[in-house]
Amino acid sequence: CFCNPGACQWFLKLSNSDIRKQYDSGHICSDYNDLIEGLPTGAIRVSFGYMTTKQDVDKIICMIKECYLTSPEERFLRMDISKLPNSLKHIPERIKPQLKEICIYPIKSCGAIKITGSWPLTTTGFLYDRNWMIVDASGMAKTQKHLARLCLVKPVINRQNGTMELTFTGMKSIYVSLEIAKEKTDLLNTSVCQSKVCDDLVSGYDCGDGVANWL
Repeated sequence: CFCNPGACQWFLKLSNSDIRKQYDSGHICSDYNDLIEGLPTGAIRVSFGYMTTKQDVDKIICMIKECYLTSPEERFLRMDISKLPNSLKHIPERIKPQLKEICIYPIKSCGAIKITGSWPLTTTGFLYDRNWMIVDASGMAKTQKHLARLCLVKPVINRQNGTMELTFTGMKSIYVSLEIAKEKTDLLNTSVCQSKVCDDLVSGYDCGDGVANWL
């Protein structure tokens, strides 16, 4: 790195402990370990002098544009992986975007559910994602902007039983039917709530006094 470890350490803002960890991990000058435990091990220094030509400058600018200003997709299209050293051939696959996790939020502003297997898709997105929200007596939606503890309300969906369990530390769980809208087919006798979400008026079904008192 710069052929000057001290300057490199100062530029990268690495502590003495960081440097020791990198060398203990096997890092040596000119190896291919660009990152160790998320910290950079070096940088590229460009030196200009009396013998530097315009072609040299153009080549550096081209390299910066190609390596740092173009999208990964464009770089992959131009990359000939077969010409990479064996020690680098694993890198293109590692840096491709990968979907690691999907979460749904059945209740607006409450806890998430991590999807661990297949999950149904509907015309509006993932099944049960943001199907419920908590409102006050006037019908206004409650969010974490004003009630941060809503994030501690953790829903658990059991599709086999057709229920959603609401949990909160120190409280007994309560259950809400997943099919409440289908059960209440008689609209004349159904408690319909009017609310507003992001300036849009919405209608919803009241899930009952039991869950209201629990909340």
